[in-house]
Amino acid sequence: MPEKSVDALLKEKKIFEIVNPRLVQAPPDISIHEAIRLMQERRSSYIVVADNKKAVGIFTETDVTRKILEHDVDWSRPVRDFMTPAPAVLHPEDTVAAAIDLMGQRRFYHIPLVNENEELVNVISVRTLIRFLAELYPAEILNLPPAPDQIMETREGG
Repeated sequence: MPEKSVDALLKEKKIFEIVNPRLVQAPPDISIHEAIRLMQERRSSYIVVADNKKAVGIFTETDVTRKILEHDVDWSRPVRDFMTPAPAVLHPEDTVAAAIDLMGQRRFYHIPLVNENEELVNVISVRTLIRFLAELYPAEILNLPPAPDQIMETREGG
């Protein structure tokens, strides 16, 4: 039996088969200060903002740098004032290809995952996708020079 192409594998593989259970979430009334502290504690670059188990927004490092830093913002204000509202979502049963397409088209790093009742259940990150793709090409990734046209003048370690 011939090996499947990467394209075919990405269209078959479901998100729930590769995702890690690492959801960081908070309610919309959490303060900016608390949200940033939560991100630091959980070593996360995002918080999915959830209300009654529904993803109502996403708050990311990008929101912090673009909307808060360098602005005169009261850090006790709720994160709902600075989050990206109504985030695009996927379902765990969607394909890895769908996640890659959405992230590529919309330049997302994190996409909330919801169940059939649209309740928040997890998140898929670009980091998870990169690890998955690297596992598909272990020898190619590990042996790739820093630049494809680069020629090393000395031996590694020499």
